[in-house]
Amino acid sequence: MAESGPKSVLFVCLGNICRSPIAEAVFRKLVTDQNISDNWRIDSAATSTYEVGNPPDYRGQSCMKKHDIPMNHIARQVPYLNLTCVLCYSGPLTAALFPTGTWAGLQTQEL
Repeated sequence: MAESGPKSVLFVCLGNICRSPIAEAVFRKLVTDQNISDNWRIDSAATSTYEVGNPPDYRGQSCMKKHDIPMNHIARQVPYLNLTCVLCYSGPLTAALFPTGTWAGLQTQEL
């Protein structure tokens, strides 16, 4: 049986100005290049509030420009949504996201 509706992925890091917005931009480019962007909801967010409202780090922006990958992002904290997949970038981030099992599930991956 085919899944109904788009798949969703949330890339998560501490401040949402380095790793997660880069991962979001790269993934978005990959699905756009394959003409399947209508099948995906792609986002990124932070576990902390340290950088909320800030643009991505200048080094990440420079790298994305160098590789012609569009990046339009403002840091924000993790929203509690119904997601297909959450990708965390360290064990402490996973622990911060799942203290009450809010998002715990079979498709949770720690990178």
